[in-house]
Amino acid sequence: MNSKQQAPTKRGEITTTTLIIRVLIGGLTAAVVLTALNLLTTRSIATTLSAQNIIVRIISGVLYVGIMAPLARQTFSRALSRFLAIFLALYITGALTDLVEAYYYTTLLTPVSLIAALIFQAIPLLIISGIICWLIPTTEKVQKAPRFTHQVIRNRRLLSWIWRIVVAGVPYAVIYLFFAALVTPLEHAYYYDKAFIDSLHTRVPSTITTLILESVRGILFVLAQLPVIVVMRKSRWGTGLYIALIGAALEAWIPLLGQTSWPVMMRLGNLLELTGDACGRALLMALLLVMPYPQIRSRLSEYK
Repeated sequence: MNSKQQAPTKRGEITTTTLIIRVLIGGLTAAVVLTALNLLTTRSIATTLSAQNIIVRIISGVLYVGIMAPLARQTFSRALSRFLAIFLALYITGALTDLVEAYYYTTLLTPVSLIAALIFQAIPLLIISGIICWLIPTTEKVQKAPRFTHQVIRNRRLLSWIWRIVVAGVPYAVIYLFFAALVTPLEHAYYYDKAFIDSLHTRVPSTITTLILESVRGILFVLAQLPVIVVMRKSRWGTGLYIALIGAALEAWIPLLGQTSWPVMMRLGNLLELTGDACGRALLMALLLVMPYPQIRSRLSEYK
């Protein structure tokens, strides 16, 4: 009788300590993946395997897994859908948007090399997404409400979702210019350092091109966060904070870890600028797209 009443153990029922251990294991595994792929393309094996670069990849791997862990914990659907939700957030925010911008801001990329870079940078993120799906299970609460995401999506009409995505994304051009101007005193001297600028292969597009480019990137950033918006069972501002952390980690913290040759003030300026960009985008998404907490709570009550 007692054996019948005892509930089976759910895969999502893990302790905080176990979750942290899984994140660390995933981070180390991701670091191995990043190192292996870098060895395939590098001309200097010694540089790739230097202590500094290994530490950078370990920190990057832990950040990749750690920042995606809350999304993985809240996403419960078919395996492919869960994988894509994590991969698209990683790829669009951390690779696609940056490479599209680099195509216009540097002389390094041609249309062919841009496509090649988009494909190559997808490879480690595909593997890391698989690692996250494998190591980070969903919570028991999410397992008990598998249709919650569908209910949230249906709470708005398609046209409502479309205009909210556009209105939340297009103003990113203004956010971008604002924070770029804000950190100019920190970076100003380096833009007049010809040797440094030449090393970056920088070019400056027209203002119109910049506004259109950053508006498109803004919409892409919003699309990347839609899985977070529809699955997170948090308050409006709790979800907004998580979106800001994802943007800052993937666009600023992880990429800048590897820029060890940059002057300190240039790295600091970029860190502040890109983190500010992520916070500005997250604020718009929280206001326009994230469901109000009472509505989320009412949806959850349907499954109790």
